[in-house]
Amino acid sequence: MNKITTKFIPAIAALLLLAAIAQPAQSQTLRIVTINTLNGALTGTALGGATIALQNEYDDYPLRFGLGLGTIFGLGTGFYDMSRHTGHGYYVNGAFGSANTTGTIVLMDTFYGAATGAIVGTAISLMSRDSDILKGLQYGSGAGAWVGFAFGLVDAFALSSASNYDSFYDGYSHGGLPPAGLVELRSQNEQYAIGFINPVFLQTIQSHGQRGLSTRTHLGLELTRLQIAL
Repeated sequence: MNKITTKFIPAIAALLLLAAIAQPAQSQTLRIVTINTLNGALTGTALGGATIALQNEYDDYPLRFGLGLGTIFGLGTGFYDMSRHTGHGYYVNGAFGSANTTGTIVLMDTFYGAATGAIVGTAISLMSRDSDILKGLQYGSGAGAWVGFAFGLVDAFALSSASNYDSFYDGYSHGGLPPAGLVELRSQNEQYAIGFINPVFLQTIQSHGQRGLSTRTHLGLELTRLQIAL
């Protein structure tokens, strides 16, 4: 081995080490952009459905427009998160929960608004003389989704804070209880909490025979949650 090759070995080793270190960071930022884009598409589609509900006339254009604009919005929030990502874990701590991306905060607040609007709309329809529960559910969820989205923008870009740890989980690990729902009853000594209307992500496992297993993530709603600190 000649002297020139010997001199280049440390430099090559250093480059390989830097590449190995940079690879997880690149995959993390790519994951942030991907999740934000998907969440933006879901949010836009949900708002398109809310628009159809408020118009009371089916037209697929709001869905297509919402999907397209939501995808662009999600891509933008992905780059926004990348600008704040430090490479040591990334969490966005919003008003009602924390998530790995800003787009997730907006999506969850939109879902909170739709769920709350559906309940309020149903309650109002029950109190009216000519009650139409389906109409109350339709208009309530549609209006609530837009209100939730508007609050989600404020929550995500003005009220939230970014850090390298999950403040809600951190509070739980130190003996406190994380928020149990949009509406909650909490004991003074933080021993228990009863929450109502709590959006959650649900994962299901599907079997495809010889092709193996796959997982699917769904957005669900917990009507009641009981949390007890042991």
